[in-house]
Amino acid sequence: MDHNLGDQPITGIALDSNGDLYVSTDFGVDMLASGGSTWVPAGAGLPPVATYGLTIDRASRSLYAATHGRGAWRLQLP
Repeated sequence: MDHNLGDQPITGIALDSNGDLYVSTDFGVDMLASGGSTWVPAGAGLPPVATYGLTIDRASRSLYAATHGRGAWRLQLP
């Protein structure tokens, strides 16, 4: 099983209660689904820019991402 994210800096990490793993990088936010083996972009609405912080609000099922120069973004989690 290959969980390789490539050669990029990881600047933040968040683990959802369902086991999905989110990482912020210099190129956006990626997700590894629980039990999965492939990293994918976390959401179509998030910009592919340097992102330095991730927070999951479990009550609202939201992922918040703080980007460099593009503000903070909210992604509704499944």
